[in-house]
Amino acid sequence: MAGTVQTPAPHSEDRVGRNIGVGCFTFFIGAVSGAMSGVGIGKLMGFFNRCTPAPGLPACEWWVFAGYGAAIGALSLPVLALWRLKRRDQAEDVASTNRG
Repeated sequence: MAGTVQTPAPHSEDRVGRNIGVGCFTFFIGAVSGAMSGVGIGKLMGFFNRCTPAPGLPACEWWVFAGYGAAIGALSLPVLALWRLKRRDQAEDVASTNRG
């Protein structure tokens, strides 16, 4: 068809580099956001358990909630981000195969 520009699919090396970068970045961001969410859950749990945290601390045993939240966030966010990229790559591969 005249006027259509076909962009070639990226090389697998380009995708590997992109996936490593996305995975490392989302690992860090997921850990930080998960820890903050975990402390928020800890505050709620402390409220319902009628726990009064020490002065200057956000919640009773906040480090436990922050640790579990960080672990869950550091694993779930990269998995979700890379899963979405993989789906997009598969769709682009199918589209480029059907064009050619």
